Parts: sequence; C-alpha cells; structure tokens
Amino acid sequence: VKVSEEPEGVAVNPGNGEVYATCEEKGEVFAINPDQQRVVGKIDVGGRPRSVVFTSDGTRGFVPSEAGGYVTVIDTASHKALTKIQLPKGSLPMDCVTSKDGKELYVSTGRGDTIVVIDTIKNEVVTTIEVGNRVWGIALSPDGSKLYTANGSSNDVSVVDLKTRKELKRIKAGDGPWGIAIVSATK
Repeated sequence: VKVSEEPEGVAVNPGNGEVYATCEEKGEVFAINPDQQRVVGKIDVGGRPRSVVFTSDGTRGFVPSEAGGYVTVIDTASHKALTKIQLPKGSLPMDCVTSKDGKELYVSTGRGDTIVVIDTIKNEVVTTIEVGNRVWGIALSPDGSKLYTANGSSNDVSVVDLKTRKELKRIKAGDGPWGIAIVSATK
C-alpha cells in the first residue's frame, strides 16, 4: 500500500477494521482496507497530524494536528472531515484518547502543558487540566477514572483524576518520556 510519505501515527478503526495512517508533511490521513490492501480514503486535515483515535463504534475519528492547534473530526463512513475543533492558544496537540463512554475526548497539548477535554457530542472544548511539561502520549486507566500523561520535558508522568479534573501527582520517569501503555493484569 502506497501513501505519500512516512506515516506518523497508525490506528485501527474498531468498527470496520480499516487502518488509518497520519502523514504529517502534507497534513493527510489515509484509510486503508487491510483485506484489499489498498487506500480507500484520503482525508486532508492539515496542520501536521500526529495520531488518530476512534469512537468505540468506529463511526468517527479524531485527529490532533500539532501545527494547526486543532482536532479534526472525521466521518469514517465517507472518509471526510466533518469539523475542526480549535484548541486553546498555545496548544500543540499530539495524542488523544476517548473516555470509556465516548462522550469526551482527552487531548495532550505538547508544549501547552495541558490536557484539553472535549465534549464529543457538541464538538466543543469543555476545560483544560494542567499537567507536566511537554505532554505527549496519554492513556486511560482500565476503569476510565484516571488519565496518565508522559511529560517529556519534566521527565515524569502525571496522574489525572478525570472526575475532579485535577492532577493528583507526578511520578518521575527517566529522561524524555513520550508514550504511555496501560497493561491490565489478570488474576
């Protein structure tokens, strides 16, 4: 499968199994059908797209664009951009994750040092939560009550309580952490 440049972020749509690849140089997102091994959609989002995440049913995708300071909402059936949600000034969005119920989207803002909370029904910014410096990768706890952020410049991980919208603590994590993975242990 040929895309126009090296992909930045790759994710699988849980609704239909299509693979989405963000390509930052030209601001494009490619939808790929893995069975047919071909591109089935190209979405121009601009602004250096960094990652993509989907609603649990896969009907919508969200793409943060670092240079644009916004998140593009994608209709995955038509492979079209529906709208762009402008983030607060100074936001350089990097990563995003949806809440367990799909009603909120959490977006890391890079050098903005915050998590932006977006209402996914209204496609509007609800609030921001201050975290460590240069927040990059983020992940939800298995129960969806906490958000963990990798803070590259402050060399730590923030633990955020999503109910109170407050950073609970920071955990030292070596030099330049950029990603988070949550592993749920089974007994």
